[in-house]
Amino acid sequence: MAITNSEGRRLYRLSGFVDFTTGNKANHERVDALVDAARADLPDLEIIDSIACHRPLSADDRALIGPTKSYPTLFLCTGFGSRGLSIGLGGGKLLAIELLGLKHDIDPSPYLPIRFN
Repeated sequence: MAITNSEGRRLYRLSGFVDFTTGNKANHERVDALVDAARADLPDLEIIDSIACHRPLSADDRALIGPTKSYPTLFLCTGFGSRGLSIGLGGGKLLAIELLGLKHDIDPSPYLPIRFN
């Protein structure tokens, strides 16, 4: 993802690793490997920050969007894993349509939390 800040400088967000760990500290050897690979296309790349975070996943690797079974007024929009930036807006739209009671553009059933008993 690339954005231009208020000074006209292009900023890029690089993401590319999934580490199964209980920690939340960035593995700088892996960050360096990602930056080295990106420099082939972005030779002036410099690191501003590096972070590690938890990315919620569902058991079937599909997002959970909609009401919960036990608490029907509790709605979820989670479980995007590493795809949150790319498909999160679509998930938000699906949730908004559900909350407003509008007609869905797509079948919401594959994403409903009630698919897990």
